[in-house]
Amino acid sequence: MPKFVVIDEAVIDSPPMVVYKAILDEIAGVTNWWMPYLEFKLRGDKPIVYEGAIFDLTIYPTSRITSFKVSAKVTKIVEAKSIELEMTGALVGTEYYTFEPTDGKTNLQIRLNVRTNRLFFSLVSPFVDIGKKHSDNMQKGFKALNSYLSKK
Repeated sequence: MPKFVVIDEAVIDSPPMVVYKAILDEIAGVTNWWMPYLEFKLRGDKPIVYEGAIFDLTIYPTSRITSFKVSAKVTKIVEAKSIELEMTGALVGTEYYTFEPTDGKTNLQIRLNVRTNRLFFSLVSPFVDIGKKHSDNMQKGFKALNSYLSKK
């Protein structure tokens, strides 16, 4: 199965704690600023994200490729510094968020290290740049995050 390592980053116009909390709220399903590209649904009866929490993620690509789902487990959280996820489903691997302060803003970096786990993705991967599709969705999410936080 094809493997992808993709690093996406942006400077978000808010301090790390604010950005970190906004990401956790999105994962928890409290907000939905990443729609229509990503939709999160936290499992269980706790409305907060914690180490060990599991959530489902539906990804809506910006191309004609069908939507697909992954489940993720939060494996490590360092408040306002990082979030680590272990993913299963259509993609298997890890995703790592880091929040670095920079002049009152945050350098948000997301590192995706996965392999495909569906025959469909394995077949289309020579023709569709899945890493670029991921980056497109991340960049749209970063813009949506900046917009969301500017209204708070």
